[in-house]
Amino acid sequence: MASGPFKVIIIGGSIAGLTLAHCLDKAGIDYVVLEKRKEVTPQEGASILILPHGGRILDQLGIAAGACRSVDKKVLALEHEQGSLVTVQVEDGAIYKGSLVVGADGVHSRVRSELWRLADKEKPGAIKDKEKSSMTVKYACVFGISNSVSNLVPGEQISTLNDGRSFLTFPGKSGRVFWFLMNKLERKYAYSEVPRLTSEDAKRMAEQYVDDHIWNGVHFKDIWDKREVFGATNLEENIFQTWHWGRVLCLGDSMHKMAPNTGQGANCAIEDAALLTNYLRQSINSTKESTKENRKLSDEKLSTVLEQFSQDRIERLQSIYRLARVVVRLHARQNLFLRLMGRYYLPHTGDLPADMASKSIAGGVYLDFLPLPGRSGPGWKHFASKTHSLPRSLTLFSALVLILGIAFWTGRGILLPSIQGLGLIETSIHS
Repeated sequence: MASGPFKVIIIGGSIAGLTLAHCLDKAGIDYVVLEKRKEVTPQEGASILILPHGGRILDQLGIAAGACRSVDKKVLALEHEQGSLVTVQVEDGAIYKGSLVVGADGVHSRVRSELWRLADKEKPGAIKDKEKSSMTVKYACVFGISNSVSNLVPGEQISTLNDGRSFLTFPGKSGRVFWFLMNKLERKYAYSEVPRLTSEDAKRMAEQYVDDHIWNGVHFKDIWDKREVFGATNLEENIFQTWHWGRVLCLGDSMHKMAPNTGQGANCAIEDAALLTNYLRQSINSTKESTKENRKLSDEKLSTVLEQFSQDRIERLQSIYRLARVVVRLHARQNLFLRLMGRYYLPHTGDLPADMASKSIAGGVYLDFLPLPGRSGPGWKHFASKTHSLPRSLTLFSALVLILGIAFWTGRGILLPSIQGLGLIETSIHS
């Protein structure tokens, strides 16, 4: 890590947090990662889908150097200090000081709560209660990894639609199957009131649907009976509008949480890390001080940087988030309109869903101070071009529905079309 006065304290060893650490390392900006758990990569979840826009950033980084991190560091409180500093107090009594705290600690973010507390303390009412309570839960997800199942071919991605639920199934290496069951809850919950799910809840939800047909003669029972690990989580949905206060910033799932059906969550978090690094590096390097060791960002300048960053991210995320909301509901056939769209329109759209997905991916950010990977395909330029427009006859709502129209109303799965010209779609699996 570089030595210097500007130091970033990253709270959370998440995808966003660790990607940010690698980005800052490449940019020569000092940092430390604090993680409350005793290990950075526990067995949680089933798989992570890396789409081309996320993979391009990881490719730029090379993902080789290790982050400077401290584990078993549960954050208790944040405070602004004189001299353009912010302090982090952790449970074991240690205090960390830095120029910027970045909360990458997930949907249940402690840093987000501290950001709100600091805002209420320094300017009561600056963040409205309406925003604080804007995250909701309408769906839950049971996920797992199973041993090989006959008639499921590695490399396929299968979506299966049913009333009130849907399945995503990924047969992978050596035939292991990575799967997700999205289940509509009996009502919409506020984040603060939704019950946390247990392994018993996961088992109960899964066993309701063991007779559902997945694909090619395979029923969910065939997958469930061969499970190695499984769990359940609520699917929170929201984009918060206030991402920073003073020298505290949140990103990743702590600020934008969406359903997993479009596979965008991790990729958007990776984009967050890259864009923040671009802004910080540019601002630090533009300061008037003659030596790197003397470069600092004033409160005013840092606030401008963080506001530009958050507005850029919110603008890009709005359509991605709305799409994820539509797709999870389309897959669960939530209402008559979505059933009709899935049954009578989507099967006849040809390459349009893949083209629209490619256009969304091609709008992703990257590290502007590192060379682009050589394996980037021509689709980046083609689909990002203003001249590559979509049919005017499509309404915004239809566009959101169509971008990942990966299955239809029959209750049988269909295979995702490949995304052309953008490079490989990679799946990184926790095993």
